[in-house]
Amino acid sequence: MSKNNLLVIGMAVFVLVSCSSVFFADDLIDVKPGHKHLFLDDFAVQEISGLTRTMHQPEKRGAVLKPDILSDGCRVQVYGTSPMWDEKETVYKLVYQAYPMDNFDEIGAALAISKDGIHWEKPNFGQEVLIRGSVENNRIYVEKERRWGANALMNVIYDPDDPDPSRRYKGLLGSVGRCPVVSADAITWRKLDVPLIPSSDTSSLMYDRPRKRYVMFGKTGNRFGRAAAISISEDFENWSKPVLCFGADEEDQKLAKEKIRKRLADPGLARPLFVEPDPATGWKPPEGVDSLPTWRAECYHFTAFPYADVYVGLVMMYYPTATKLPEQNNTDGFDEIQLVMNRDLKSWDHLGQREAFIPTSRIDNGLVGVFDRQQITAPGAPLVKGDELWFYYTGMKTRIPMYSRNKDGSPRDPKTLTTEEKADLKDGWSAICLAVLRLDGFISLDARDAVGYVLTKPFKATGAQLFVNIDAGKKGSAQVELLDQDGQVLPGFARDDAVTIKGDGVRQQVVWQTGSYWGLLNGETIQLKIYLKNKASLYAFWAE
Repeated sequence: MSKNNLLVIGMAVFVLVSCSSVFFADDLIDVKPGHKHLFLDDFAVQEISGLTRTMHQPEKRGAVLKPDILSDGCRVQVYGTSPMWDEKETVYKLVYQAYPMDNFDEIGAALAISKDGIHWEKPNFGQEVLIRGSVENNRIYVEKERRWGANALMNVIYDPDDPDPSRRYKGLLGSVGRCPVVSADAITWRKLDVPLIPSSDTSSLMYDRPRKRYVMFGKTGNRFGRAAAISISEDFENWSKPVLCFGADEEDQKLAKEKIRKRLADPGLARPLFVEPDPATGWKPPEGVDSLPTWRAECYHFTAFPYADVYVGLVMMYYPTATKLPEQNNTDGFDEIQLVMNRDLKSWDHLGQREAFIPTSRIDNGLVGVFDRQQITAPGAPLVKGDELWFYYTGMKTRIPMYSRNKDGSPRDPKTLTTEEKADLKDGWSAICLAVLRLDGFISLDARDAVGYVLTKPFKATGAQLFVNIDAGKKGSAQVELLDQDGQVLPGFARDDAVTIKGDGVRQQVVWQTGSYWGLLNGETIQLKIYLKNKASLYAFWAE
């Protein structure tokens, strides 16, 4: 290193030390080594100029686990359960619900395994559960009782930290109320002798590993309909009383009618079978019909997971369009997955202007194979696969059994099915689908053609190297400048000193051509000023 460079570095450190009393500790954000900061909100941001926020939808890869064996019936489903990597067996395991709809006694939990998360096998696990007259199947049971609800293993997580290997897998059992259950291998389960956790027919289970606690999001209601309640446990046995944590609000109701109108006007989107007239026409249910509220929004299912410095939540926002006929006991409609976040599991903020993070798929090219065209369950924590996040969710072709009714509610004659509808029915009612997102790729700060920048709040520099997740595309670029706690550019770390970042990379190191380097600044209070231009996108920054 040259004498000039040493002088520049020395000046930079002197400036930092001489001004160390400007900021109070409460003004600083915490940037620990390896601790990423995303730009979902303004927590780490002091100023933004010339940049816009963009929510990114994951790329759909289609169905990866279909109802393709006899014991699956026509429908397979997960409620926020993700594939779990078993370190000992070196396979992914996925617990799902199988639905032979013509015999509710045969509905229950099953287990699939995979080496890559895409190709799944359904071995016979020797549980000797009689399904369709055979015990050769992949079913798993907590108990042998043949009762709907007893074998509804709704949510399963893998816990690598429990010192008791017989509790490596943890789940919630039951369709109304949840009983905590544990397993060493996800095949043989035992119930814990603890009270049931209140919930109705949907729930999700999260392992908050940074805080070593377990979180259940159960189903409850608010004044707009279905909603989510939260219950927390430190030991998986003693649970807090569920309290309402998320539900649709007034703004969702305002958006619901327009979302429904937009969908009904688009021939490329699957239309619910039952659709009541637009409320704007003044239509009301016929006298004597106790109709459920429709043309509105409600939170049908909710999941969340810790990611970087936040909790990311996924909302199954449901839009009922009509009372389901002729039973009058539920509604038809469609849903989408929306993105929310918070930092304390208490107050959730909507992202992406409440647009769909995972929308239903279009049917412009036909029906067969498009499972997620009307219903989508919220996925659980994504798998981190290299530079990608893999989300697994259930896609359901229709809300009511396929081709079972006419529009007036009367039973449909199977002879009236078209060739395409017969092929669609044979393909199955629901499947578990995969959607893939860039690592950290929920929200980006994007430049236009001109230069824009984001200035972070001050923080104590840690680690030996600084990294960013940036997609600069073919023509874009980024540069990182360092400021002291007075907002003055540090000598040797100016924008013009920075090596220009180009191309697309989820892990791009920030360096300066002066020879100045990040590790010199350990313990000093600084700010980052990240310049972007020509449609470059910034997703995250961190130190290591």
